[in-house]
Amino acid sequence: MIHAAVAVIQTTFVLISQVMDPLVPPGSLPGPLQGSSDNLPVYGYEVINTYPHDTAAFTQGLIFMDGYMYEGTGLYGASTLRKVVFESGTILKIHSLDSGYFGEGVTIYHDTIRQLTWRNDIGFVYIEGDTFECIDTFSYTTEGWGLTHNDTCLIMSDGTPVIHFLDPVTYQEIGQITVTAEGVEVRQLNELEYIQGMIYANVWYSDSIAVIDPADGHIVCWIDCTDIISNPPNVLNGIAFDPLATRLFVTGKRWPALFEIKVEPINYPPIIHEYFPPSPCSIAVDSNLLMGLGVWDPDPEDTLTFVWKVNGVIDTTVHDTMFWFSSSIPTVDTVVAVVCDGMHSDSVVWIVHVLPVGIEEYGSTGPSFEITIPDPCTPDARIIYSLAMPDRVRITLYDVAGREVATLVNGMRGRGVHSVHPSPGLSPGIYFIHFNVGTASAVYKRVVIH
Repeated sequence: MIHAAVAVIQTTFVLISQVMDPLVPPGSLPGPLQGSSDNLPVYGYEVINTYPHDTAAFTQGLIFMDGYMYEGTGLYGASTLRKVVFESGTILKIHSLDSGYFGEGVTIYHDTIRQLTWRNDIGFVYIEGDTFECIDTFSYTTEGWGLTHNDTCLIMSDGTPVIHFLDPVTYQEIGQITVTAEGVEVRQLNELEYIQGMIYANVWYSDSIAVIDPADGHIVCWIDCTDIISNPPNVLNGIAFDPLATRLFVTGKRWPALFEIKVEPINYPPIIHEYFPPSPCSIAVDSNLLMGLGVWDPDPEDTLTFVWKVNGVIDTTVHDTMFWFSSSIPTVDTVVAVVCDGMHSDSVVWIVHVLPVGIEEYGSTGPSFEITIPDPCTPDARIIYSLAMPDRVRITLYDVAGREVATLVNGMRGRGVHSVHPSPGLSPGIYFIHFNVGTASAVYKRVVIH
């Protein structure tokens, strides 16, 4: 059954008659569907599944990742970060904040969990491991409310109509938008979720979710969650999205249930869920490099189109998920693949180093890390590396033809000295070790002997 707060919701949308007053103080803010006049579409919902939710969880942030829910909760003396089996509500892991902190929004960016606090001007960075180990903190000058991210930056709300875009390394503000509905500012933006190019935002003390265009801050539609739960103990707050199965989840503060809902007629963009080879990659002059995509479109009726570009020039001969790259001169080329469903698109970018003969070493370690590899070395020799600060590390092994042999490390590592085994059963020969730490990279050539 499709629910809505208005008399008629068809498969398109309904119009509403007034814009909500953005100046109503907290605690009495009317929902945007309560007798308004803007011409924005309002979508109803269908409950697909209902799951248990901890009634002690004052939900401030909600994330779906690898089949689990990660939830941040608030209140002084009760703020937590937790990993939950959402089908049963079982809490697998929980970290309690000091009683002086009021936890707020959470997001997972590059294998680290970031959590805001309300008025403490501090955020926490965790890695999962056996526990939620806090490896760093960061600061900001506004209140902390909701937190999400896109491919390049963190996205934060602070209770005002402004949404802030933060550098994920320095946490400096690199942009902002003011959220408006039909030109009128909308404040009390709370928990956020970035869903396939749009920012979904709970509006505090409202049963509605705003869908916001991050390019200009305009609300493109509302999702009306009125009556999704009877006699809610507190407000709607909590949005999570499973991109592969296109499942949308919502809950609220201290609610007894988590809901999987379907919203029509929202068209979900296609998703590039995997691609090969990793970037940056290398190839010899006049060789061929096969590049490919794994694409999923939640809307089976969509017709997908593929565009491949080399240094901005479209290759008009390729119209599918596979592309053969080659070059007759040493260069560094940029290859872009774009998939579009006619309304939305997703893309991936490769940096390809075309080298004169075979693969050669390039890059430098820089000041953030050091690496030691015996040369020549035996198959059981270990690679030793040290990090000046916690960072994301990827170590990939290639053979002399540029084929990937193994990914040795791919994830967050803490400050200090680490080691990794090159690869069991490695045959004698010449290999290249691609070492990436954050945005820095280096390639090392090593000879393996028995």
